[in-house]
Amino acid sequence: MNNCEIVKDLLPMYIDGLCSDTSNKLVKQHLSTCSHCKQIYEQMLNEFEVEQIDLNTIAIQQKQPFEKLNNIFKSYGDFSKLLEWLTVLAVVITIILLGKGFIDIQGLKAVIKHQENIQQEQQNIMNTSFEKISSEGATGLEKVSTDYQNKIKYIAVFDAADVEPLAKDYAKPKAIYPLPYEKAIAVYENGQLLTESITPSDYDIGTMVMEKDGYIVQFEYAGHYLDEVERAFQTKHYSPTTLQLLIPALIAMAASLCSFFLYRKIKKTNRKVRNLIS
Repeated sequence: MNNCEIVKDLLPMYIDGLCSDTSNKLVKQHLSTCSHCKQIYEQMLNEFEVEQIDLNTIAIQQKQPFEKLNNIFKSYGDFSKLLEWLTVLAVVITIILLGKGFIDIQGLKAVIKHQENIQQEQQNIMNTSFEKISSEGATGLEKVSTDYQNKIKYIAVFDAADVEPLAKDYAKPKAIYPLPYEKAIAVYENGQLLTESITPSDYDIGTMVMEKDGYIVQFEYAGHYLDEVERAFQTKHYSPTTLQLLIPALIAMAASLCSFFLYRKIKKTNRKVRNLIS
């Protein structure tokens, strides 16, 4: 076998860089003196470069879908991380709002208790008044006026026939603009029977009226006690319910649960897709 045949056999390994130093030296020397082998070498070298370009192109084309998937996974990963933090934040906000809600509920219970006490007190005044009227007549209000002089200013009794008819629900104490006192059978202040003309208050919440057994009892609260009565009235008619106080916390809780389940769903989907690819 001559050198040309040996070199031709070595050329593929020579081009790939796999020959030993001795073989490399042999090929280089031969190519420098043999134009025919050099031509073969250059042709093989060109084919090798084209093949490498094709392989690189294929590798790039094969890699692109995986790069896109990787970018998608990265985006989902970033989004799931954001959801994780949002879930934690929502839970913290829920805990804070629940704490505030329970504090507000305790405060609401206190003001409702105050309102119930005022309402019960109104009922007690009326019950005592009608009992006294039943047993002693109009003069029985003197004792009621004395007993409650630190809370009420005027207390009066009317004959229901002398007053414009009240609504049917006045069987219990109701707030009303005061009835004109000149129509009263008797009016007391601090246990004293009044005979002079009295100007009624124009503050309806501070005047209570009740009708029973053909009589009407009306009393006006003392000025220093009106704030307590006003607070009880506002509580009875305008205070929020327990559920209303907890609504912000319930909304935050719902947001926490939605964020958590969405986070779990995305993590689970990512895991399944990665397992399929691998």
